Amino acid sequence: MPDKPLEISLNISAKELYKNNSVYEKYQNADAQPMGVTFQGYDFPRFQESNMVFKYPDGEFKVDGVMSINSYDNVKKTDSLLTNYDVTFIYNKDSDGITDKDAYNKTMQLFKELQGKGWVYNKDIGSPRLSKKDGFTFTLADHTSSLGLDFTHVLTFEEWMQLSNIQTWQLRHGTDVFMDIMYIRDTDPETGNRHYLMSLDIHDSIEVVKQTVGADHRDNWESEYIKLYPEIPTWRLQSETQALEMGLRIQQDQPDYTLPLVLEKTG
Repeated sequence: MPDKPLEISLNISAKELYKNNSVYEKYQNADAQPMGVTFQGYDFPRFQESNMVFKYPDGEFKVDGVMSINSYDNVKKTDSLLTNYDVTFIYNKDSDGITDKDAYNKTMQLFKELQGKGWVYNKDIGSPRLSKKDGFTFTLADHTSSLGLDFTHVLTFEEWMQLSNIQTWQLRHGTDVFMDIMYIRDTDPETGNRHYLMSLDIHDSIEVVKQTVGADHRDNWESEYIKLYPEIPTWRLQSETQALEMGLRIQQDQPDYTLPLVLEKTG
């Protein structure tokens, strides 16, 4: 495997991505999909995982044990840029398992590093306005969203083990870069070994809005968001009603986050 980390960044073309990582050419994987979209990226064999560095306007961070990197390229547009990446990686690239304690320590270490580099909690548009502690309580409850857990709330190991086997944290850096960090915790029924499949969903601000309006409206997201906007407060109302029924206190002074891009495009 090359010594140079594989380098990715948002809003570059697939051609630029491959040029910047020419030493990884043998691992390129382009998969044509319906509707003129091609998944662009890299796949690595098991036990030959790569290192990756993600670069953004004001910094970068590195991830080891990368199994795959995928983005999609609209081949109908000559100037199509890669606006999102799905990165999967594992902590235990040289073994058949990892302890819960080790996975906990590595995740907390990653969170601490990202916080030190200016990443902040990106409250989901439908998440209740709660304190960090109450956000954890809300996450554990049945039939509530798992997107309200602030990554800057340092979990104890006991709290870590109370989380479900699929958990997501939402982050952003400034107003340009957004990232969802997710794990899937699994146990091999034959060996009893623990596995944590980690993923990073990295995207730009336009992609956030496109995900909000849904796949059917990716091409007319501006007009669709204007129609959808009046409904958005009801999304939060539902979750905050659940929180109140649990006896949790809504933090009225927490500001709502509005994408500058949405304000500019829609008023």
